[in-house]
Amino acid sequence: MSAMKTAQQAIDLILHQGLRETKARHSNVLKLEKTIPGKQNKHGAIAMYRSKAQMAKSWGTIYTSKEAVYDNYATSTHWTPNVFNYLTYTDAAKHYVKGAKEQNLSQINTLVVDVDYRDAEERQAKFAEVWDTAMLDVQFMPTLILATQKGYHIYYVFDEPVFVRRHANGKLPAVRAAKAIAKSLKDFYAQKLPAVDVTCNSFGIFRVPRPDNIEYFEPKMTVDFQALMTWSINFANDQHQIKPQNTQRSFYARRAGRQVDQPWFQALINQTDIDQNVGYGRHNTIFTLALACYSSNVSQAQCFDILDEFNSNLNHPLATQHVQKVINDAYSGQFHAASREYVNALLETWVPDADRRVYLQRSQTTWYKYAKPRTERVNSHVNEWQADLMAYFNQRTSQDNNWFTRTSLRHISKELNICLGSLTKALKELIDQGLVYREKGHGRQATMFATRSSLLQHAMALKQAQRLNYWLMVARFLDPTEQLLALQRFSLTSDPNTTEFEQLRLVDTG
Repeated sequence: MSAMKTAQQAIDLILHQGLRETKARHSNVLKLEKTIPGKQNKHGAIAMYRSKAQMAKSWGTIYTSKEAVYDNYATSTHWTPNVFNYLTYTDAAKHYVKGAKEQNLSQINTLVVDVDYRDAEERQAKFAEVWDTAMLDVQFMPTLILATQKGYHIYYVFDEPVFVRRHANGKLPAVRAAKAIAKSLKDFYAQKLPAVDVTCNSFGIFRVPRPDNIEYFEPKMTVDFQALMTWSINFANDQHQIKPQNTQRSFYARRAGRQVDQPWFQALINQTDIDQNVGYGRHNTIFTLALACYSSNVSQAQCFDILDEFNSNLNHPLATQHVQKVINDAYSGQFHAASREYVNALLETWVPDADRRVYLQRSQTTWYKYAKPRTERVNSHVNEWQADLMAYFNQRTSQDNNWFTRTSLRHISKELNICLGSLTKALKELIDQGLVYREKGHGRQATMFATRSSLLQHAMALKQAQRLNYWLMVARFLDPTEQLLALQRFSLTSDPNTTEFEQLRLVDTG
């Protein structure tokens, strides 16, 4: 495929169906379909800019069709990849664009991480670092990486657009949820890459895909919004769990502050108009309340009784089996407690302003229930076993100076002091999540283990041509709805008898 076709494919993938396919007037494409009488075909608008200087002055052009975008993207440098309901000009000459505000969003197509270095030379020198972070460290692989003048724009394109609908109280739950996800992405990248711009507008202006700036593009690597939101919740929870170590606040000093006793819990559980909005709706509310019950040592059966009654009181309740599934997820051991960030978002969406301020003020001093240090606990969380296993495999592959290691479950159990039952459970979840690859040995040969990180690092170590062929081969097997869902039976060397692997699903690890 030519570079121009690749750029157009990237643009089409990002925009989804947010714009008309052809121009309303003066189209060069034969229109074979007509609008169905009585049916509204709602389409939005985007803006494109011909230089960074013009972008800074909001001097741009409004486009409402993909055909117009294709005609002009090669001479543009920046655009708004997320679609707005409408855009207008502020002057008679139609130079200055206005309306690109989050309150005017029609649909959210993508989230972008902006990495900005001092100059182009440093950008080129840091590409390997950016690549490793995007491909190895973040659970979801990006769809597109574009080179900017001094850095990179890393696109995460949603498999389906997130449509923005205004709630009765004027709030935009989808925008709020997407902003929280974007913040988590930027914060995660910033831990690895100090050059990340954590303050950039999540729905702002970014580089437009062109033949001369595409560093990486894989159309199969779209991201599921709900899966990314789950990752964001877990990342935010993990960040809060780190805080007690930095501030040295005692678990025992705050033990009385159970989350189920907090005013915010009572505020949410008494709401009856919580609906199925994208982002912070019924599912997310029940999950947050269940996490509060779990962190407060409420039994799972009692939690179900509480939330089943809450769900029954809703104007539009969930099915009972869905409530049970959410509670099972909250009590799986992979989560710790409800996150303040998400509780605030739920309160802002569903609780009246005056009441919300009171609830937050009363909850300020007793918010989190901090767990005991692991050395003082009898049991460990599932994610702690998984962390032990990942550290073990990474250490072994490093010691063996290879991308895999051979060992047995009994040996791992002895080395890490984990019983076989717990080890098998943690390992199965890592394999299901696509973070660990396993091939059982034949006869007396030990089982081979590798991690996603070691496999991709091995790929990066191959010669340029080999690496390209390897990556293309991997990409062909990737499922668009779950990252790395169906990478099945691929070869890593030119040996015809090479070892083959089977990778299962990749889901969130917390």
